[in-house]
Amino acid sequence: MPRAQKKKAAIYCRVSTLHQVDKDSLPMQRQDMINYAKYVLSIKDYEVFENAGYSGKNTDRPAFQEMMERIERGEFSHVLVWKIDRISRNLLDFATMYARCKKLGVTFVSKNEQFDTSTAMGEAMLKIILVFAELERNMTSERVASTMNARAAEGKWNGGRVPFAYAYDRETDSFSIRDDEAKVALELKDTYLRTHSLTYTARLLNGTGKRTRRGYAWTPATVAIILRSPFYRGTYRYNYRDESDVTFSFKAQNEWILCAKHHPPLFSEADCRQVDYWLDKNRRHHGKATHVQRKHVHIFAGLIQCGVCGSNYAVSVDRARASGYQPSMYNCGGRRQKGTCKNRYVNDITIGGFVFNYISNVIRLRTAFRPQWSLARIQRFLLQDENFREVASLSADTLRRVQSILLGYTVGTAEYQAGQDMRGHGNATAQAREANLRAELERKKRALSRLTHLFLYAEDEMHEADFLREKHSLQDDIASLQDDLAKAEQASVFASSMTDEEFLQKAARLLFQDAMGHGSIDFPGLALHVGKLELKNFINAVIEQIIVLDGRITQLTFRNGEVHTFLYA
Repeated sequence: MPRAQKKKAAIYCRVSTLHQVDKDSLPMQRQDMINYAKYVLSIKDYEVFENAGYSGKNTDRPAFQEMMERIERGEFSHVLVWKIDRISRNLLDFATMYARCKKLGVTFVSKNEQFDTSTAMGEAMLKIILVFAELERNMTSERVASTMNARAAEGKWNGGRVPFAYAYDRETDSFSIRDDEAKVALELKDTYLRTHSLTYTARLLNGTGKRTRRGYAWTPATVAIILRSPFYRGTYRYNYRDESDVTFSFKAQNEWILCAKHHPPLFSEADCRQVDYWLDKNRRHHGKATHVQRKHVHIFAGLIQCGVCGSNYAVSVDRARASGYQPSMYNCGGRRQKGTCKNRYVNDITIGGFVFNYISNVIRLRTAFRPQWSLARIQRFLLQDENFREVASLSADTLRRVQSILLGYTVGTAEYQAGQDMRGHGNATAQAREANLRAELERKKRALSRLTHLFLYAEDEMHEADFLREKHSLQDDIASLQDDLAKAEQASVFASSMTDEEFLQKAARLLFQDAMGHGSIDFPGLALHVGKLELKNFINAVIEQIIVLDGRITQLTFRNGEVHTFLYA
């Protein structure tokens, strides 16, 4: 925009409280700058923009925004403020505003600091002031961080989320063990030491109804957080996360503050050494997968559950077959660890032949099905393979659910269209919820960032206790939203029916759609051709649980919640 042809000043006034009546009051600023414009700058044409009750932490103020819009339109030749901090106490905000004015040819004048950017000296003075203003803010930030670090070094709690299994007493500034949650944490630790698997541990806790403090299901990540945290070993750790951009990344270990014997430990030193050993060993194996390790990928690990005692099946490597395929062996964890369960072992040749051929039949049934088909005909189609020779029937509930789904997918029927509409509505609802969660998460992160700036730089000092309370409340909200978003994203992956296009696309990406669409699947040959890791990824995306009794599959639970039950004579 061109600069205004005649001199016209935009006079900007701001105070941080509505009732400020001291020397910085709005009437005083207004009159002082009007006189300055008239008698010093010789500008008789001016307009005053005022903001009362707004902090200088940012430029999100109505009058200021209106002034900038009109400056962009070329209405003013000068911007006049009483002091530079009336614009903003944030260097980036002020620098952005000043650069825009300079580009438009608008002169910036600060009456109190006595500089005028139309002169070289005035612009130089402005830059010097900005440098020292930034220095002061950084020094204030460092002093606050230093104070909190000193408190932590003395063993004083700086606030935050109280770790699971512990309670905090504000009066005595001390921690004690919560018996109810401690039982869960100890079970978590003992299960991991027995199984050496974060996934198994999470599944076993969830299977017995255990939940986190917020009521969420356990995940491998939340299990790992408790196992690795020094808090359960009696050590208070502080200053180990970089929260400058609310990404919560880790700092270098030499910056951490560690206070040993800070509170009662929950885990013994001997158990902690074993936990660390297995965590480090498993991390190396997962992080650096060698050719040998890839050969021993266990396709159904973590999915098979005992139909007798409910334990998860543990896995080992079986002997190699003549074809070159080396199957995995699955044994009941209860039988393996305690010898109390008599359920038979299975290998993945048996499991794989059954599961993959059943999935193949489900996919092909969608194309072959006709609305007039009886339940008996649907059952014959699903069980047509040598792998199902011992299966007497599918449960009546399973057959009715399959028939209902298939009728919903029959092209040309009213049920199909209604089903499509409902699915579309459901997907839209899930996507909207996900979007809302993301937006709320970003809002909370921005609020945390603004709170920190307000504490460090605002005109009106915020008490440290109030700052810490608000900060930790926002951090809790952020963590909760991140959990909700992760669940929503996971649910969206498996929201569609097991017979929909997404399911077919998953199979196609694994390059075995042709095999699944024509006749019986040779599972060992498929594993050798496609690779165990690809098959494992596919199965984990489709199957939630496999229940085995007497060496035979009695139930398949799909990720979308559908349960298929197999009956034997």
